[in-house]
Amino acid sequence: MQFMLAPYPQDGNAFSDGIPAKGAMIVNNSWGCPEVEGCDAKIFQPAVDAMESAGIFMSVAAGNTGDFGCSTVSDPPAIYNDVFTVGSIDPSGNLSSFSSLGPVNVDGSNRVKPDLLAPGEGIVSVFPNKAYTQGDGTSFAAPQVSGVVALMWSANEKLIGNVELTKQILEETATPYLGKLPDCVSASNVPMMLQDLEY
Repeated sequence: MQFMLAPYPQDGNAFSDGIPAKGAMIVNNSWGCPEVEGCDAKIFQPAVDAMESAGIFMSVAAGNTGDFGCSTVSDPPAIYNDVFTVGSIDPSGNLSSFSSLGPVNVDGSNRVKPDLLAPGEGIVSVFPNKAYTQGDGTSFAAPQVSGVVALMWSANEKLIGNVELTKQILEETATPYLGKLPDCVSASNVPMMLQDLEY
């Protein structure tokens, strides 16, 4: 995240040679850091705060542990309020069984996550040796939100760097989720679906 905020030369010093003017505008994140890898719930919060303060939009995969039920959005950075966490739907518009679910309880916030749902099953992707394959996972859903934000910012330069307004527009223009709900999800914490992203 430091490099995305302020890139620096290959042989440079991250603290003294970083150039914020060359930083990313939109970051897609498809990894998490669980407690078993030495991370606690607050470990990336300062970095995420710095990214949002710099006007960098972060689209983050919710994770693929939804088969274990609710409160499976449990690893940073997907748990944070300042990132836009994305879950997966299948071609029928139903929540993917693997897509991690909130509420987030590892930090005591009980916040609703994911923030949005996007297609994440059978997504055609480039594969080594000039081939293509289909993949499943929230890591295939989150980039679609990153792409939509890039289109939004290309169409309206006044949105560039306005992360809060961008999130608001995404949420207010999304299609309500009408698919099947797991037993542990109530009507009050159902995420929206990214509008017009269909298979």
